[in-house]
Amino acid sequence: MPNSPNVQYPATMERFGLRSVGRTDVGIQRTQNEDAFYVDDALGLYLVCDGMGGHASGQVASDLAVRSIVHSMKTGDPLPAPGQEPLVAAMLAANAAVFRRSQIDPKCRGMGTTAVGMRAEDDLLHVCHCGDSRLYLLRHAQLTQLTRDHSLANLYQERPDLAGQLGPATSNVIIRAVGLDAKVEIDHRTVAVEDGDVYLLCCDGLTDLVDDWMIREIMTSGESMEVVADNLVRSANANGGTDNITVVVVSVYDENRLAASQSGSLVVPPRY
Repeated sequence: MPNSPNVQYPATMERFGLRSVGRTDVGIQRTQNEDAFYVDDALGLYLVCDGMGGHASGQVASDLAVRSIVHSMKTGDPLPAPGQEPLVAAMLAANAAVFRRSQIDPKCRGMGTTAVGMRAEDDLLHVCHCGDSRLYLLRHAQLTQLTRDHSLANLYQERPDLAGQLGPATSNVIIRAVGLDAKVEIDHRTVAVEDGDVYLLCCDGLTDLVDDWMIREIMTSGESMEVVADNLVRSANANGGTDNITVVVVSVYDENRLAASQSGSLVVPPRY
């Protein structure tokens, strides 16, 4: 088989610039970190994965998923099907890689990982996810959750006829994850970006312990992106730190405002 072409999917945003920061923390009650994240402003690619499985296999799953997705996005291997979002194709390839590893390595049986990712293209962001890791948008000081958890509780809301049949409807029981089965469905949506948008990718180690209103308060504090990310992690740890905590904060700014500074007015990117 010939080698796949070295095809990348760069951030081709003509008007907007991107700046990001990521943080991950083991938490208070865990001894190892099974989360993984990736940020690349030049590529316009951002990922958070939350691994699951015993004997450290959750760490294997999240790390393998991130490396597989990044490889696919940088090389174009495998090539997406006609009309298929490249990040969806990359996550499906990661699912195959994690599942394959779980089948050949007895220590990794049953492992899997959540995945939430964002890819910039023109003036759009492609949002893809599987599991209960989330993506939020802060716009005009309003915080909106852009993903819907693939949880048993949400399934029962969508399908009342199934209520109780698959076990208790606890929010942390997920029904979809990368690598648990040979095939998986990846949710995909697009978002038109605006100047000043701030996006937050995070795992449930944050959202299980920090309410949305507090996340909004931290993100609108006026602090730098680095301090905001640190404070999100700190808030989860202050509330018990029962799980690993990972956050990626991405700021969007209008590059045309930078050009205006050449005319004498001081125009800088937002602190986010």
